[in-house]
Amino acid sequence: MEKNRYILKNDTPSCHLLHVCCAPDLVISYLAGARGDVFFYNPNIHPRSEYEKRYKEVLRVAEFFEMNVVEVPYDPETFFEKTKGLESEPEGRKRCEICIRMRLEKTLEFAKENGYRSFSTTLTASPKKSVEMINNAGINVSRYNLVQYIPNVYRRSPLYNLSQKLIKQLGIYRQNYCGCVFSVRNEDKEKGEEIR
Repeated sequence: MEKNRYILKNDTPSCHLLHVCCAPDLVISYLAGARGDVFFYNPNIHPRSEYEKRYKEVLRVAEFFEMNVVEVPYDPETFFEKTKGLESEPEGRKRCEICIRMRLEKTLEFAKENGYRSFSTTLTASPKKSVEMINNAGINVSRYNLVQYIPNVYRRSPLYNLSQKLIKQLGIYRQNYCGCVFSVRNEDKEKGEEIR
């Protein structure tokens, strides 16, 4: 298995690890006060070309904000393993809960191994996700650990509208589905398009 490595913009890693799901959410979260090293662990994103496009945009935004990035190997098999049998679940239910928890568990694992004191996620910047589900998952995975999860609601920042302008101004890629192949299928169903 590939090792994680830092892409350092600053001299040293920070004490907070920020799980990042996409570049637009990183902009929103940063303007709302989120700081730390960027941890782009998203094995749910499908296909690989989409994953690489989103990762490239995250690198661009992290460089703009002068943030360190932890390079994490792409590992879609883990997502498919953990969500087996839940392919037909509607968005926002059990499959999504498992996916969010999986990503936060990996963030915590890396944080513990590398001396971070806390972690959080930009997932709460999305208006389509349950903040309660995300923060409960973070609190639960970090229970009994020295690395603390910091609950947040980045989308409630007074700078939310400014972040939308900055995203547009920088020409940041905005995806039209959550990330997994099942969310693509759900989008297609809602639009009445043929499922891939």
